[in-house]
Amino acid sequence: MKKVLIISPDINSQGGISSVVKMYHDNHLYNDEVIYLASYKKLNIFFQLIFYSVFMLKYIFTLLKGGIKIVHIHTASKGSFLRKFAVLHLAKLFGKKVIMHIHGAKFDEFYAGAGSLKQIITATLNKADLVLVLSKEWKEKISSISSNENIEILYNPAVIKEQAESGEGAIFMGRLGQRKGVYDIIEAAKCLTSNTIINLYGDGSLKLPPLPDNIKIHGWVSGEKKDEVFKNAAMLILPSYNEGLPVSILEAMAYGLPVIATPVGGIPEAVKDSVNGFLIEAGDYKALAQKIDLLTNDKTLREKMGTESYKMAKEKFDVKIILKKLGGKYDDLLRE
Repeated sequence: MKKVLIISPDINSQGGISSVVKMYHDNHLYNDEVIYLASYKKLNIFFQLIFYSVFMLKYIFTLLKGGIKIVHIHTASKGSFLRKFAVLHLAKLFGKKVIMHIHGAKFDEFYAGAGSLKQIITATLNKADLVLVLSKEWKEKISSISSNENIEILYNPAVIKEQAESGEGAIFMGRLGQRKGVYDIIEAAKCLTSNTIINLYGDGSLKLPPLPDNIKIHGWVSGEKKDEVFKNAAMLILPSYNEGLPVSILEAMAYGLPVIATPVGGIPEAVKDSVNGFLIEAGDYKALAQKIDLLTNDKTLREKMGTESYKMAKEKFDVKIILKKLGGKYDDLLRE
């Protein structure tokens, strides 16, 4: 019988949670004991309601059918968390162990602005048998709003690739918007003294000023196209204002790229300043430009930092290591 039910957004959708759960899928977590249901798909509001209603029917049927011991719920904040509120309480009603896996980059801000919903958020976290977070910083933040004594860190995974030779240009991967620092990238591009081309890959809506010639905007990429982008790049840049633990940084490290990012969320646990990249303060586009120029002009430094990234990815974020740790957490809950 299936023992673990994973609840997350559709794994073929764009976004960090989908990318993580798809890695679980592609690396054989879903076997005879683990199954998955999609609770969300990016559609217009009418079809989203239909999709969620159908999901809930499937979910209830799966719980009624028996065999499930653990419900592993992946959630962000805002609407995502509120949708999972019902999922958690149904699981507990059926006597299941529940894991709440928090991915939201702005979960603390969501809680701070929740008003009368704060008690519901805290009660939901307290009711989980295990709360998983992405970094030490997020463990501290979630511990400040929940008295749950079983809050543990599980890093996002990376699929380790063959270390690529240092390519050309800087790349950005993610949602195109203010939170990820895209406007700061545009300002930094205007300050570069090198001939670096910055390629932005992702979805989202930008209110764009006139772009400098060294900024190129592309759509979302995946599969072989994404592999090609990483292999041909010299560095990844991600000057975010809020983060959990960005999959794009872990992916870049898995190809042996240096990373320029900000010390928010779990990023300092992946990017060590002046070791495998640089950490700059959010909003400091001049520092961003300076570090891009430095890595562009110093191939030896770029390759040294890239090697450190690759080593750290293999030792700390390899999907095989993360899945083994997750499997251990399942086993611990099943023994209780």
